Amino acid sequence: MRSLFIMLAAVLCCTSTYARQAPDTIDKALVVGWFQDQQYEQAVQYLQGRVRPDNVAEQSLLGYALYQWGQWPATIRTYRQVLQLDSLYIPAHQYLATIYLQQDNPLQAIPHCKKLVALQPLQSRYYRQLSFACFAARQPDSGFHYLQQAYALNPMDSKVVARLGEEWLDREQYPAADSVLRAYLDKDSLQTSVIIPAIKAAYYLKDYPRAIALGQHLIHRQVISVTACSYVAAACYYTKRYQECIHVHDFLKEVDMTTETITYYAAMAYAQLKDYGCSNELLQQCIDRARSKSLDDYYTAMGSNYEELHQYKKATACLDTAWYLFQNPLRQYSIGRIYDHHLHQPLTARRYYQRYLRLAARREEDPAISKYVRERLGEMEKRK
Repeated sequence: MRSLFIMLAAVLCCTSTYARQAPDTIDKALVVGWFQDQQYEQAVQYLQGRVRPDNVAEQSLLGYALYQWGQWPATIRTYRQVLQLDSLYIPAHQYLATIYLQQDNPLQAIPHCKKLVALQPLQSRYYRQLSFACFAARQPDSGFHYLQQAYALNPMDSKVVARLGEEWLDREQYPAADSVLRAYLDKDSLQTSVIIPAIKAAYYLKDYPRAIALGQHLIHRQVISVTACSYVAAACYYTKRYQECIHVHDFLKEVDMTTETITYYAAMAYAQLKDYGCSNELLQQCIDRARSKSLDDYYTAMGSNYEELHQYKKATACLDTAWYLFQNPLRQYSIGRIYDHHLHQPLTARRYYQRYLRLAARREEDPAISKYVRERLGEMEKRK
């Protein structure tokens, strides 16, 4: 709500610049009252019948009301009309840039962001907005350039610091990332968005105690970040703080958000503590996670593709892998079918068909396939 009133004050401040254009036809106190009560639809209906097409102040007020009501196409049309009257009008550029970014249309937003930077070159938030727009538009070099300018103007903007830290990390410039993030946390140690990349930076610099301390700070505050906890668990394990490593796993397990990697480190920590039963239990969970059920579909589809390509050995290898992982009897049938109809190896085909029938009897597989396999085995017996 506070930010809403700040934006409203900015709009009214800018509209006062144009007060001399013509006598007011709008009761601004009435409109402000609707804004305060968040009755934007009423404000729009009132303004639409009164704003003059050549009056920047009135058009801007209507644009603001439309924006708050969520009528973005109408907002865009209104603010474009404002810019035709005054190309330097800051709120119009600001709202158009914001809308285009929220619509995932950064290329449309960038010209407005650049105009804001040109009009207000000492405002770090405009460089930040331009930077994020460039990153969204897949212009990383420009995005990084403007991000550094935003940081130079305001090194305590947490959004800028967090993103700059991540960018340095992506470039494997770990000391630079740590420097930026550490400087911020020395003054504000509670900003989660900065703590998370700071944990990563500390880990890559092998400053494991710092990574652990930052991670424990998050856990103490019940802040859940799987990414951060992955680095903290590894740091705990490498520094032989095995109980703390297990605690990281248990913390995430309580909210069902532990990962294969974190579970693995906890398993290895249990092994170091000679609790091999718990270690094996967690390792089995890792195995189960690694054997995603989707792999059966992937290997089967790949086998089908190889079959269509007449690469039958590769097809059977894929199907055999799927069988090994998930023990689905249909994979035995598919392998047998390839040996039967494509490779013309009836003895091998018979072995797979018979195995399919044994397994299918326990799993109640497709009766039509089972019927076909029995008939086919019968034919093979007659040909002996």
